[in-house]
This record gives sequence, structure tokens and C-alpha cells, in this order.
Amino acid sequence: MNGLPVADDFIREIDNCINETKTNHEERVSYMTYEMKMREAHDDGRSEGRAEGRAEGRTEGRAEGLTEGRTETALDMLRDNEPIEKIIKYSHLPKERILELAQQIQK
Repeated sequence: MNGLPVADDFIREIDNCINETKTNHEERVSYMTYEMKMREAHDDGRSEGRAEGRAEGRTEGRAEGLTEGRTETALDMLRDNEPIEKIIKYSHLPKERILELAQQIQK
């Protein structure tokens, strides 16, 4: 085993099986094919994970941008003293959020 003498019959048997497997062409090809498939699966999983992450990031970014745009619209309308109902209609924000923004402007 690794160039060292083996004293145990069980260990010798395992060592012989390993050496036989290493020298058997079909076993080597089978192992290399298995290893290639595992690497491909790993790489595919990474690619899939990256794609999902990018899609989630884009979705979150769009949602944040939409919310920011609506907030800016509401703030502009509040500064122009537009009625709350009109701000709700055009900003699509809930009344509670518009009231919070109105308080921020007053500070």
C-alpha cells in the first residue's frame, strides 16, 4: 500500500482491488466519464444559480425603481399642494404612505 508493506490480509485485499481498478482501462474510462458528468452538473448548477440571482436582482431593482418614482411623484405633488386624493390617484401609493411623506416635508 503506497509502497509500504501490508501486514493485514483485509488491507492487502483492498489494496489489490484498488490497484486492479486503477489499471483496468474500462474502470478508468468509467470513472473519468463519471467525473466529467459531475463537473458538468456542478457547472450547470452554478450557471443556473447565477441566472436566477440576476433575474431576482432585476426584479427587485425594477420594484425599487417603481416605488422610488411613485414616491418622487407624490413628493412633487405634495410640494405643489395637490389634494391627497389626486396624489393617491396618480402616484398609486396608499394614503398612509402619502401622509408619512407629507409629515417628512413639513419637518
